[in-house]
Amino acid sequence: MAQVEYSTSSYKTPLHHRILAHLPVRVSWVDAVSGETVSVEGMTENVGEASTLVNLDTLPPVGSAVRLRVLNEDKTIIEVSTQVIRVERDPSKPLAALSVLENLKKWKSIAMTAAEEWVTRHWQLNYEEEWVN
Repeated sequence: MAQVEYSTSSYKTPLHHRILAHLPVRVSWVDAVSGETVSVEGMTENVGEASTLVNLDTLPPVGSAVRLRVLNEDKTIIEVSTQVIRVERDPSKPLAALSVLENLKKWKSIAMTAAEEWVTRHWQLNYEEEWVN
């Protein structure tokens, strides 16, 4: 039987940074059956370096090309082309995993920064409420 080593020098997996943040998004895609453009608003569950998981009421089909706009106070902070790599059809929380196809450097700097700022704001609000004397 082969022995697998799990030390830091022999087991090198790429670390994919993900931030659990709820940023508002608008997602749009062209329906393959009707040819109409579908536009849905939702929230991110997490934001990664090359992908994001979004909560949407209407889910796009797996493999479809989707236009993703991340918003801040109804202003677009970044818009990118993505592809649906997975969906979770849980009626209480339908999710779509989107892989970013373009502008990865811009995505990392803008979307990841916005997610970090959301976490900082959210943490500070919760922290201040708990420490009221």
